[in-house]
Amino acid sequence: MLDLLKFRITDAALINTVWDNDLLEYVGKSERLFIDEIKEKQTKKYKNLYFVKYQNRLEISGSIHYYYNNELHNADDFYIEFCINAILEIKYLFNLNLNKCYLVNLEYGVNVNPKIEVSYLIHNLIYHEKRQFTRTTTHFDFKQAGNEAYKQVKAYNKSVQFPHECENTFRFEIRTKQAKFIKSLGLFTLQDLTILSNYNLLINSLLKEWDNVLLFDESKKIDCKFFNTHFWEDIIKNGSRNKFNNQKKQYYKKLGANNLQTNIRKIMERKTKYLKMVHIPTITKLETAQLQIQFFATQVK
Repeated sequence: MLDLLKFRITDAALINTVWDNDLLEYVGKSERLFIDEIKEKQTKKYKNLYFVKYQNRLEISGSIHYYYNNELHNADDFYIEFCINAILEIKYLFNLNLNKCYLVNLEYGVNVNPKIEVSYLIHNLIYHEKRQFTRTTTHFDFKQAGNEAYKQVKAYNKSVQFPHECENTFRFEIRTKQAKFIKSLGLFTLQDLTILSNYNLLINSLLKEWDNVLLFDESKKIDCKFFNTHFWEDIIKNGSRNKFNNQKKQYYKKLGANNLQTNIRKIMERKTKYLKMVHIPTITKLETAQLQIQFFATQVK
């Protein structure tokens, strides 16, 4: 569920402890001129995690999902238990005080397998709140909304990215751009992401954002104006403050309870419940799982 993770350390002693760890590989340094002062940053890495040291802080970022999968991919189901184990492993390796690791950015989402083609689903995603979904790359099966906001909403075909790992897989994802959004969810430090119940905050947030999408369901026989993007654009430009939301409610009411947006939500709900389950590792991962289970058991005590 959790993917990109970025956190900040400001405690000088902890910065030195982490930075001097022999596991880190030196990448390089750069300098930039700010007004009359030259500021330097240095970068090291461990696997796919980047450690960037500034004058007064250390920022660590990378995909926790890729990290768990030995940097191969992030296409499979990432159980919450696995995510917690990965965080605790990083804590162990770098002697982190997780309460001093302040969250800066998160990326969280869910992979689902709809009954329709993912390409069709993405094509018919039109708005998130009043922000239009746009294709920000040449990749046809990728859309994003909220480029200028404190959060981004992404929707894309995961099976195009990793065709050998998954099939017809839809990824719906939230990427935070400011720490204030994470704080509004009730998450502040890396320690908070080792508490299983806290993932309900991310799940609820994800489902809430899906509730805010406008998704065309052309399988329903209703007034064709509702499937015209110009109709919705005109409401935003010329309508009253609440007209867009009122029209969207009317649109979903006309579709009926058995509509595409609602059905995808049900699939998402089932998948998030599945991700909260304790998973028994396969034989191929048993050796690393034993270490992870030790981490997990220590945390639960």
